[in-house]
Amino acid sequence: MESRRWSVVALRAGLVLGLGVLVLPAFVHAVDVWTSDEEFTYGFLIPPIAFAILWWRRAALRRSIGPGRAAGLVLVLGAIVLTLVSRRTGIHVLAGVAVSPLLIGVAAYLWGWRAARIVAFPAGFLIFGLGLYRGLLNSVGFVLQDVTAVGAGWAGHAIGLDVVRDGLVLHSASSSPAYAFVVAQACSGMSSLLSLLSLAALWMYSTRGSLQGRVAVFAAVLPLVVIANTVRVTLVLVVGNSFGEDAALGFFHGASSLILFGVSLLGLLVVSRIVGCKLPAFATSS
Repeated sequence: MESRRWSVVALRAGLVLGLGVLVLPAFVHAVDVWTSDEEFTYGFLIPPIAFAILWWRRAALRRSIGPGRAAGLVLVLGAIVLTLVSRRTGIHVLAGVAVSPLLIGVAAYLWGWRAARIVAFPAGFLIFGLGLYRGLLNSVGFVLQDVTAVGAGWAGHAIGLDVVRDGLVLHSASSSPAYAFVVAQACSGMSSLLSLLSLAALWMYSTRGSLQGRVAVFAAVLPLVVIANTVRVTLVLVVGNSFGEDAALGFFHGASSLILFGVSLLGLLVVSRIVGCKLPAFATSS
């Protein structure tokens, strides 16, 4: 009996050590991604928020601790395989995604499935930071750029601006005042989209309401960001048409980024209100 107990302790200690070996490279690569692109800088907030949620629910986690379940090792094994595939293929984002099932599987193995359910959201929330990769800017980001350019061009015509769209470039058809704006990567709304998706996930977790209502809040993020970003670029065109290109690309352009995020967040709260999601009830139940 004593030897069996020590073998279990050794196995669990090895599991924790292996956990650190697997998780650390994913975090190191994620930090590199967060620092290299402005759209991803919000990723620095994701791990502290995930830890804060787990800390907030620490009492419920302690109450839920029970006999460990060997079935949790299935998740651990799957995460290890995904990590090995990541290292073999050089697709680092796979290792980042693997961290979430790895943590959930370890919790289930050590403390049982009740504890794993409490760990599940903060562990899953890490995907919003560790699951980022630069290809998002060339795929989803480019689509958002194109949609914004089309929408702003149409909106500009609708309000009487003499604007012409040439791909991602919006410019005046007349020569006075002349302006030309490129809907660049930074103007795609990608930063607001990703950060608002993480906020919406946090809101889904913390609010009281029907599952359908909370899913509706999450699904509303993309159209809200597209609409707000289109309005933002249209306002830049209005300023450029009235005061010239320098005025539009100066203070107003920088401030409009904050306006975009604020309007999108307000829209998210309005949608949440409409679908009946109530104020957060963090950690009120186990």
